[in-house]
Amino acid sequence: MEQKTKNDLEIVGLVSEFEDKYSNGDLDFISDKKLIDLIQYYESELMYRKAIDVVNIGIQQFKYRPDFYIAKARLNMKMADFSKALFYLEKAEKVAPFEADIQILKARILASSEKVDEALIIIEELKEYVSDINLKDVYLCESFIHETLEDFNEMYFSLCNTLRCDPSNEEALERIWLAVELSKRYIDSIRFHEELLNINPYSHLAWFNLGHAYSCIGEYENAIDALEYSYIVNTEFNIGYMDCADICMQISKHDKALKVFLEVEKIFGFDEEISMRIGECYFLIGDIPNAKINLQKSIKMDPYSDEAYHILAKCYAKEGKWNQSVKAYHKAIAIDDGMEEYFKGIGEAYFQLGSFDKADQFFDMATSIASEESQYWASYLAFLIRTKQIKKALDVIEDAFQATFGADILYCQFVALHLIGNYTLAIKVLEEALLEDIDLHHTIYDLEPELRLDKQITSIINYYMVELINADK
Repeated sequence: MEQKTKNDLEIVGLVSEFEDKYSNGDLDFISDKKLIDLIQYYESELMYRKAIDVVNIGIQQFKYRPDFYIAKARLNMKMADFSKALFYLEKAEKVAPFEADIQILKARILASSEKVDEALIIIEELKEYVSDINLKDVYLCESFIHETLEDFNEMYFSLCNTLRCDPSNEEALERIWLAVELSKRYIDSIRFHEELLNINPYSHLAWFNLGHAYSCIGEYENAIDALEYSYIVNTEFNIGYMDCADICMQISKHDKALKVFLEVEKIFGFDEEISMRIGECYFLIGDIPNAKINLQKSIKMDPYSDEAYHILAKCYAKEGKWNQSVKAYHKAIAIDDGMEEYFKGIGEAYFQLGSFDKADQFFDMATSIASEESQYWASYLAFLIRTKQIKKALDVIEDAFQATFGADILYCQFVALHLIGNYTLAIKVLEEALLEDIDLHHTIYDLEPELRLDKQITSIINYYMVELINADK
């Protein structure tokens, strides 16, 4: 860490000195190492024009060095000026006609300019004569060509070959996950990365890729373990922590996610995103005071975070502080008025406050935004049933079934029909709902608690439960 800081300070000093002398036109001779450091710095910062200025100085000072011609070709390729890139690569070829790096870059440029066949010919020729040291770069280049062709299976195989030559190749380790994701080769990826980790168990990127492959096939515990190793091996690997915590959240391991997020905050410092995620974890484990502290800290750093306001609104709702919940929801909606869950939440808050007209308005807006999702219709219908607006509920049910379908809506329909005395149709709807999703049957008691006392309803539910259990045997 100390060495890295020292190196960073050195490059900053070098860049500052260069820019000062360059602007005054009093540049002295610069060593090739310093020129290469400057080029790499500007390239990493995507300042390609400045990098080319440095390259031009290198060409003037070292006319017979191919490195600077290659650098100029690479920079022009990145700026999508392929004809210029090839022009400077030809100059490099004249200086060093048998340089493998030149041919590899040439293949990249040809592929980028849609001359894929020519690029593949160069690659096949290179495979015949390059040394083992350069073979990894040939396969890596081949992976870019296959990506250009959108042949993600072959892209994956090329990257596997790169890593067989060089198991620690970071560029290949970073790129292979894209190939896995696009080719869906998750099982292959698990086997391959396990092989790599047998060779080098300290590769944080290999652990990271393994974790994501496990996640994609639903093996979340293995995914969490692998992602944990990614940041144990490299304690500064931020994305490893974040993705591990995200999967923990996904499978409701909120305590574990909180522990990871707190570790991130400890290592990397305060950040509005981290504070919000910590606040969310505290909310989900029921620690509302700590949730609010962290959410307010997040909002102070980023007052335009609709998500932070949304979670804060849910905290106030959990405490029964409905006026404060409404205020937080309004702030979230003012930032992003396209989130149906915000409208559903504020509708519930207004219902609790007894502001039924406003509640109706917001529940209705939630169904307008997400008309295809039955849960928002069910929330609106639950509100209408609880406020004894049964006729309107039945009208809304017709609208709902034109937009979507769901057992939750059917259960609401059953309760509404039962309440108006249409028992025959109500029973038919209940049976349909039980067949669709029996696990949601408790919602009828939430809407109308007296139904628990109805022996006929209880008998029907018990009958379908037995039937479904027998069907699963």
